[in-house]
Amino acid sequence: MLISNTLSATTNDTIFVPNLQIEVRASYGFIICHHPEMKALSTHLPLFEISLDQATFGRKSWQSRSNYPTIGMSFLYTDLGGRPELGQAFAVIPHMTFHCLKSQRHQLSFKLGIGVGYVTKTYDRVTNPKNTFVGSHVNAAIELSFDYNYMVTNRLGLKAFVGLTHFSNGASRSPNNGINIAHVGIGANYFLSQPKQRLPKQPSDNKQYRSWKKENLTFIFGLSLSKKDIEEYLGYNKAWIVYNFQFNALKRVTEMSKFGIGFDLVYDNTDKEILAHKGIEFDDFEILKPGINAAYEIAFGNTSFMINFGCHLSGKDLCEGRVYQKLGALQHLGKGVFVTIALTTHYGWADYIGLGIGYRIH
Repeated sequence: MLISNTLSATTNDTIFVPNLQIEVRASYGFIICHHPEMKALSTHLPLFEISLDQATFGRKSWQSRSNYPTIGMSFLYTDLGGRPELGQAFAVIPHMTFHCLKSQRHQLSFKLGIGVGYVTKTYDRVTNPKNTFVGSHVNAAIELSFDYNYMVTNRLGLKAFVGLTHFSNGASRSPNNGINIAHVGIGANYFLSQPKQRLPKQPSDNKQYRSWKKENLTFIFGLSLSKKDIEEYLGYNKAWIVYNFQFNALKRVTEMSKFGIGFDLVYDNTDKEILAHKGIEFDDFEILKPGINAAYEIAFGNTSFMINFGCHLSGKDLCEGRVYQKLGALQHLGKGVFVTIALTTHYGWADYIGLGIGYRIH
């Protein structure tokens, strides 16, 4: 999603995108075994990554407001320690790097990426029962790292970093303990042309956002679909659809940030199967789970992130709990239309990943 900002820059400049750079990284780490059954496949492993990035320089106001982040796309590979039960993992990850401290030579940064991963070996109760890490080949891939970068010249940099890489399908296919890899590594980045100097920050006055005028209000409507597997009730390799209608009313507080309240209406088909399995009678209306939440959105150009923290008001089956959280990314396509991907959790445990479409009124 974030790479769209880089692509849009290509159309506005010459064929050579300003501040374009290539980065390579190599690291070594281990899989975090946070469940006892995972320890049988505990292993150390290398990771390799190559990225195409653009260092922003303030052409758009959000870039200077965010301290000139770097945006880009990475390709990641690991052999998962050579364990035949785990196979190999590949990922394509759009990312954004936020600079906490940046001087002419020294940079301290935080990197966040969310993309798509592919794992070659998955759980199978007959042929691969030890692999309880992932139940599907396609997974979400999340990358976090803290980086130190030293600019040897104004175009060549060397770095050291510590990171966490995560593969998970968001409970769309069980089992889904997830692959969590802690690792440390080194890397190098090189600008393909002479980098442009940063444009000075424009003065910011958030007083204009104190009023409740309509230009400071945003209303967001969305509908998402999810696939959810509940192996403990239905048996392996069966999945059901979850429908989620959402509404958010937000008030802008800064140029990039908005706070507000949200409403969710969830229809989870797995609830029907769980209730039937328990011998509890119900009707379709009782399956609905309305919820109210606190909402926060932060925008970086055409890409924004939404965080919701709420509570289900009712529902016949609340075995996951009343309290829920959602972390979503929205890519705006124009004329108020956006597409979204969001992870819903209950008390921090992944429940499902939803893909959806929506419309916003500013």
